[in-house]
Amino acid sequence: MTTDRDIDDVSRTWTKLGGEDPMWAVLTDKGKDRNRWSPDEFLATGVSEVEGVLARLEALGLRPGRERALDFGCGAGRLSHGLARGGFGEVLGCDISPTMLAKAREIVPDDACRFVQVVGTDLAAVESDSVDLVYSCRVLQHMPPALAHGYIREFWRVAKPGGVVVFQMPTRPSASLAGRVLSALPVPIARMLRRGMEMHGTPEPEVHRLVESLGARVVAADPDTSAGPRWDSRLYITAGA
Repeated sequence: MTTDRDIDDVSRTWTKLGGEDPMWAVLTDKGKDRNRWSPDEFLATGVSEVEGVLARLEALGLRPGRERALDFGCGAGRLSHGLARGGFGEVLGCDISPTMLAKAREIVPDDACRFVQVVGTDLAAVESDSVDLVYSCRVLQHMPPALAHGYIREFWRVAKPGGVVVFQMPTRPSASLAGRVLSALPVPIARMLRRGMEMHGTPEPEVHRLVESLGARVVAADPDTSAGPRWDSRLYITAGA
């Protein structure tokens, strides 16, 4: 069950991180903390990532329209920029953090991008059946599963018939030494080591059941490294049943 406290905690954490070091909080590469990402370098990673996702969709025979894309948990806008460069006529970047959105508006040069703050457990600002492609990566992992699952339901509410929803989620701590150490750490200590970022996973079968309950299907669940070496993670590519 999702509570107001869940979303307040997430908002508080990411507003703080967005005020301190927004690009590193989005993309925690070694040596890039203390505001050492340049905007051009940071945004280029989004172009490359989106190119890979669109190529994967094409390989799977999925060809969503290019009228409108939604970047959920857009942070400082790197994937919104990538989607705009990928040919979408409008890109809606949604995030819970006003400081992240301020950075996105500052550094993203694309006229196609519009940034909107999420203020609740839904996507009330987005019309039903209005989005060709929903994409979310390195986002749902940072919120309690009940909250993340609620947003996945919203993804399919706003997706057009024939649309595609792509999202990344961890499944569980990995079997590596790093994963085993993570599993043994008390939650407050693990969170402190990640500068306040929470990490959560959902077993893959549970994700399949959730997607199917929404009248959709998981076309592919690709192994993914976005959650780092301590977690097993998947990139879920979902389409209408």
